[in-house]
Amino acid sequence: MNPPPPSQNTVRVRMIDTKSIMSLHAFSFVKPVMPGHERMSVTTVAFLIENERLGKKAMFDLGTRKDYWNSPPFTMRRIEAAIPGVRIDKDVTEILQEQGMNLSEIDDIIWSHSHWDHMGSPFLFPKSTNLCYGIGTGPFPAYPENPDSNLNADDFKDRKCVEIGCDDLHIGPFPATDFYGDGSLYLLDTPGHWPGHICALARTTPDTFVFLGGDICHFAGDFRPTEDIPFPETIPGEALLHSSKYPMPCPCEIFSDNHPQLREIGTSIDTKTTPYYQLSTHAHSTYKDPATAVVTTAAMQDYFDSDPNVMVLLAHDTCLLDHLPVFNDSPEKDINDWKALGWKERCHWGWLGELPRYDKEGNVIGPGNRERPIVDGLWRNGVRVN
Repeated sequence: MNPPPPSQNTVRVRMIDTKSIMSLHAFSFVKPVMPGHERMSVTTVAFLIENERLGKKAMFDLGTRKDYWNSPPFTMRRIEAAIPGVRIDKDVTEILQEQGMNLSEIDDIIWSHSHWDHMGSPFLFPKSTNLCYGIGTGPFPAYPENPDSNLNADDFKDRKCVEIGCDDLHIGPFPATDFYGDGSLYLLDTPGHWPGHICALARTTPDTFVFLGGDICHFAGDFRPTEDIPFPETIPGEALLHSSKYPMPCPCEIFSDNHPQLREIGTSIDTKTTPYYQLSTHAHSTYKDPATAVVTTAAMQDYFDSDPNVMVLLAHDTCLLDHLPVFNDSPEKDINDWKALGWKERCHWGWLGELPRYDKEGNVIGPGNRERPIVDGLWRNGVRVN
């Protein structure tokens, strides 16, 4: 079904830890909410993409602007009403500059979508940097001309702004466009979460790709396990960081026996092949169009996540920071050789470490493997303010 056209052209992909920690109410993202997992602690990654043949660099997402409290009032109202914890330690611009990169080297900023934790601080980049976003991004005009817009007018002022239309071709189930015109980077129309949402398919070798998922969904357990890649009999130790909290080898029944869909759907499901969670679909869901988001996420899994030549990277998949090199510490390291290094297998089950542990009766007996702090309250410059 509509594979990417063949090409020998690739892009270099480096991952950036945007130093954003958020605590989220799980009910806005997944169903059913499991005891002990009522709050999700997430990090956020962005990607530096370089087409060395063309001498072009792009950022796919920018994380959260460090001074998020200076976001448009619409955004701050949403944060204060719905986000129980936010701490941003650095701006992506700082991270780039600390590693010797001049912001003028970035030719394009590509937003996966126009949510505050992905838009970052385009206004800090020189006017030579283009701002690219999907059709439907808005509302325009931006703040302050429109007091109800979540967009910041300073991000757009005096720079080239490009609305990306993904209607040149289809890749898998999604309309797509060839961003550089050479087969190295495709942008895909992936609706459901937010108007204008796009993902990226970056060619890392002539035959392999990384799928930069943005917020197509927010937790890898939303589309894993599946019939294509079921729970293995034992969970790879590296996925759980060989934690002493689990027996090693770790039988998959520790997780499959407490599968949330046993409560949601019933005992007739195969817990080794049914995705752990479903996307939330109620009125307070983070998905603007939940029904479409469900279809989009399933299509992504079926065509990309199940493909051994594609590695799916969600913006808020915390295990990526456990297993992949980051530009912050190792700017010379990219993730292009992910397949040869076995990183897909290592990351594929890492989300299990975010889940609480249960006894045989389904009672919570402790947190999962992750020791990431769930940030409480809103923080500014390292100080909690509420």
